[in-house]
Amino acid sequence: MSVSQPAESAPENMHLKQSDRKRLARLLDRPGGRFVLGKMATRYARRITGDDVEIRYGDGLWIHRAGPHFFPDGKRFDYLSSEFGRWKMQADQYFASANEFWLQHYHPKKGDVIIDVGAGHGEDTLLFSKAAGETGRVIAVEAHPPSFAILKTFCQLNGLRNVVPLHLALMDRPGTVRVVESESGWTMNTVQNNGASGISVTASTVDEICREHDVTHVNFLKMNIEGSERYALLGMTLIMPKIDQICIACHDFLSEQGHGEQLRTRALVEGFLRNHGFTLASRADDPRDYVRDHVFGLRKT
Repeated sequence: MSVSQPAESAPENMHLKQSDRKRLARLLDRPGGRFVLGKMATRYARRITGDDVEIRYGDGLWIHRAGPHFFPDGKRFDYLSSEFGRWKMQADQYFASANEFWLQHYHPKKGDVIIDVGAGHGEDTLLFSKAAGETGRVIAVEAHPPSFAILKTFCQLNGLRNVVPLHLALMDRPGTVRVVESESGWTMNTVQNNGASGISVTASTVDEICREHDVTHVNFLKMNIEGSERYALLGMTLIMPKIDQICIACHDFLSEQGHGEQLRTRALVEGFLRNHGFTLASRADDPRDYVRDHVFGLRKT
């Protein structure tokens, strides 16, 4: 039987009950079945949305495409039909979120150099890359291994040639850290070889990255690393005078919710930025606690 035959019968197969569809997906989500599963899921998603979407497997990840943009999702086929209709707006939502949370004061332009610390899956990297253009550069740093795999594939599939994705934990000195999952997200244990659970990740510093990639001036630096900014800032003292604007997402609001004092960094961040010549700004009146904890560092003009 050719592999195209199951795909041709996809509309009939997709009339199965949800529980049966899940069992069928689990059966096909393996070598030899993923091509067929992707074709079936694509036809189903197109039928119920009428949108130009695609689902496929490649480079060890399930990927969906909406129009011209690709979005790697993960190693398992884990799609819900209720998600399909939102895909066509996903890139626009990435752009809107990046503008909302990071670009209140800085407006990227062609030729800019941007460092995206805690790049995640590339949600903000996409806008940074498009805005910086062919003459600009974006250095996107992500410590969490599964997230970095998605980030790297995201940049490749979307042709973000001005982005350098780096799988590193940014700390106060080079070495090795363990990335561990906590209730509030992914954090870093700075004690090397201490037997803690988690995933071992190479650590570096912002200063070292700038040296290795010949970065002598940074137009904007974004940082969102769940409390580890207390260490990363100590590793970027040399480049600090060359940074025009910076925005750091602190997570004091999570500390106040009981997720640990290691997340309470806002006072430290504000003091560090002031000591390096930045004027501070924030959105103190915003009703969203996580937005109030974004600290902007601006250079006086």
